[in-house]
Amino acid sequence: MDHAGLDAVLTAALAQYPDAHITGISQNGLFVSVPPTLELIEHQPISNSRSALDLVVAEDQHFVFEAWYEVHAEGVANCDVRLLAAPEQPVRLHFIDARHSHGVYIGLVTGAAGSVSARALDIGPVKPRLISMRKSPAAQVIDVDPTVELVLGWTAEELTGRRALDLVHPDDHPRAITSWIDMLAAPPGAARRVRLRHLHKDGTAIWFEITNHSHVDDADLPHVLAEMLDITDEMAAQEALRANERMLARLTETLPVGVLQLDRDGRVVYQNSRVARSTGATVGDTLPLDTVDADDRPAVRAAVEAVLRGEDDIDIEYGYVDARAGHRRIHALLRTLTGEDDAVNGAIVCFNDITDASRLREELRHRATYDALTGCLNRASALAALQQELASPGSRGTAVMFIDLNGFKTVNDEYGHAIGDELLRLVADRLRAAVRAADVIGRFGGDEFVVICADVSGIDRAARIAEAVVATLNAATLEVGATEMHPQASIGVAWAASGSAPAESLIARADAAMYEAKRTRQGRMALVLAG
Repeated sequence: MDHAGLDAVLTAALAQYPDAHITGISQNGLFVSVPPTLELIEHQPISNSRSALDLVVAEDQHFVFEAWYEVHAEGVANCDVRLLAAPEQPVRLHFIDARHSHGVYIGLVTGAAGSVSARALDIGPVKPRLISMRKSPAAQVIDVDPTVELVLGWTAEELTGRRALDLVHPDDHPRAITSWIDMLAAPPGAARRVRLRHLHKDGTAIWFEITNHSHVDDADLPHVLAEMLDITDEMAAQEALRANERMLARLTETLPVGVLQLDRDGRVVYQNSRVARSTGATVGDTLPLDTVDADDRPAVRAAVEAVLRGEDDIDIEYGYVDARAGHRRIHALLRTLTGEDDAVNGAIVCFNDITDASRLREELRHRATYDALTGCLNRASALAALQQELASPGSRGTAVMFIDLNGFKTVNDEYGHAIGDELLRLVADRLRAAVRAADVIGRFGGDEFVVICADVSGIDRAARIAEAVVATLNAATLEVGATEMHPQASIGVAWAASGSAPAESLIARADAAMYEAKRTRQGRMALVLAG
């Protein structure tokens, strides 16, 4: 309905219902004072109510909603409702759009015998979230919703005639001007939306989401209608969220670990500088794995895919090559991220560089496994290796050589312990050169060595391996100044089929054969096979 038609409807309604209850209604549906531009007869202003919803019984509130939506579309709407003040007495509620002439909607209640309000409500003024303002094409305020005072502190009269830009926060002037020019350049009837801070009368800032509707082609009054939605609470929540994100980002930068967030497709959403330096990835990239050790890469890829499927938390250790720090060792904790509906929306990964700890761990393991002087297995590790070999189901048998150096105390006494250590290292090196790659050499302590030979078919084969050891040791020479020193040894050999004897028994038999060789030895080397 055009403006003339709406004016005719309002005039007819006021004349037809001279004793009706009347109120002004703002753009957001809240009651305001009846505008002084409206000529009343015996009409009774509605007081002590915030909106039409306060007047009617709960069961009829949906009729009010429907009529309110209808007046926005048609300009006129009405509905039959029951008042809280007199539920047994049906009345009619009328809405008429009079914003073009009086700046507000007009609400009429007809058919009510007495007061339409059920009770006086101590509610005070209600701050609306939506206000409207009309501006000239030059962005000068023509008129504004009377409830603007509840939002910005300025009365409608104080704002009328002012430049709209004067109300905008100075920091937002460029964005306001750009949006306004864009709206004016658009076809008539177009709308443009922008978020701007406006200054309250007390100097504080109020955030609005403003939708400017262009009516610059209106023949009677070219204007722009601005619907201004107060989004201060929303922007405060967003700022609080950004502050939390900044705090978390700063926190992750102080942590001695790398922190990485992936989306459900495995793309990087966030990474602290430790991760960025080591991976070279940027936000939006798929997590690169090309620097991960080739042997570890399948396990790392499988772990990432598993947590993105929502499987259990995964901890994994792997190696990778850092462009600056070289080869490193990483312990990674992978955790699934889910939303409120428990659907997987990504994963969080924490990377801890354990290179130093891994090296220390490996060093401790090496010390616990190997003899520091000769590099052979120590006694406990050699026995464990023998037990494992004897339990191997695919082995044809295991041979053990027990080797004891003769006259080693004399070497220490005459030449010193440093030369004695050199002799022990020489014997260990020659033993490694004489046996097969899969065979194990252990130092049992002092000047005693054992050689564990895997998958040996019988005592004859064991004897041939022992003879190769004897030949290699016979050829060994240690030069001490002008003196040549040659190792002397007694060797005992024992053999057992797989699973036929415990480790201690096989060692004891080789030890006994060694003592027999020592008792009967002739020359530098003596070899005895256990029966």
